[in-house]
Amino acid sequence: MPQTVLKDNRGLTLVEVTIALVVLLLVMLALMQTALVSIDSNMLNVLRDNAVNIAEERMKEVRSTSFDSVVSSAAEPVQRNVRNVANFSYTVTVNVTNINIDTRQIVVTVSWDWKQRTAANGNPYTHTISSILSR
Repeated sequence: MPQTVLKDNRGLTLVEVTIALVVLLLVMLALMQTALVSIDSNMLNVLRDNAVNIAEERMKEVRSTSFDSVVSSAAEPVQRNVRNVANFSYTVTVNVTNINIDTRQIVVTVSWDWKQRTAANGNPYTHTISSILSR
């Protein structure tokens, strides 16, 4: 005796819809995490670019002074507006070392805090440039 099987392919079952939504949710979470990592990485690059500019400006200032006036300076704060962060703080330090009577080495170090890497825990981000100055 043959049996009749009813096949109705007109709609989706609740299980199929639930599985599709779970897969979609997982994909969206992965994309959101990727976007957050991208934004953080981009902000770190912007902060580093500002640090490079600050170091170059400070080096130009030091190199434009007379040879006898070039001296080390203590850490001094520099404020910059970075994207939507007003008055982001960088710290600039200039170290001058006498190589001989007519030559000095200038080292400019810019440091800044971002997220877990801070000066308080001894691990800030830094950018250092150096130059030789002669009479």
